[in-house]
Amino acid sequence: MTWHAKLSSGGLWGLLFSGLVVALDAWFLNLLLSHSIRTRQISVFTFLLGLTVLLSIPLLLVLIYQTVSCLTLRYHIDRNGVTVHWAGNELVIPIRDIQQVLPGSRLGGVIVRRRGLRWPGHERGVGSVPGIGRTRFLATRSLRQQLLLVTPGRAYGLSPNDVESFLQAFEARQALGPNRLLEQEMHPARWSTWKLWTDQTAWVLLGAGVIINLALFGYLCARFPNLDTQLPLHFNSLGLADRIGTKIELFALPIIGLIILVMNAIVGLILYKREWAGSYLLWGSAATAQALFWLATFSIVL
Repeated sequence: MTWHAKLSSGGLWGLLFSGLVVALDAWFLNLLLSHSIRTRQISVFTFLLGLTVLLSIPLLLVLIYQTVSCLTLRYHIDRNGVTVHWAGNELVIPIRDIQQVLPGSRLGGVIVRRRGLRWPGHERGVGSVPGIGRTRFLATRSLRQQLLLVTPGRAYGLSPNDVESFLQAFEARQALGPNRLLEQEMHPARWSTWKLWTDQTAWVLLGAGVIINLALFGYLCARFPNLDTQLPLHFNSLGLADRIGTKIELFALPIIGLIILVMNAIVGLILYKREWAGSYLLWGSAATAQALFWLATFSIVL
């Protein structure tokens, strides 16, 4: 039998926080465009606004993941154990290991030290409950409205939407006894087990390309106000300028570099599982291309 977590405001809060980040990003982008149009200049301020939007993307992804985790939280009981599901993850708690099911209301107003991202209606993380010990929270209500499944060394805080039927089902299946021995284990979502997350070489190559490209954008933004309106953009074999353009055209260099970086990153990710060496080659060449665009920029502005 399966029970969803108690309905709470956690999902709405998660959507609100995510929407707030998106709204701030939109405001920053509007400020960036209006500042550039009003002053007809690009500056370090322009770069910092764009960088702020870029750095907010990881935060937005974390908030979306936490929101989905809250909305998809559910509990399943069979005669072998209790299984918790959320956002593609699965936690197995063997029924033979559960020594006690304790309503959180019996603990009174204890103070719990916690770790992990949480907000009203969303309790997911690890903490220490006085008298119980280390506890993992997978619930949508506060401790007072949770059921604590106490096992040796750790407890689990759950919040099924129908506590009475959950307890009855648990007691009935515990009385039957297991027909298959399980271990306490975590089955993470597929995407979280990708080798890429722990591949230092991949992160160094990708990170180098991103940092070099961002640095070029920042350098041009800082130099832009003091550059001549017209600049030589191309030189012939004799070293003479054969193409003159406006200084805004200089941004074509990091933009082309960014396109190369994104394309190589995507193709490399597609190839990574079957041909990681090819992925390294693509990501390394993308980083090298960024360095070449730096040299091209120096040849024009210095």
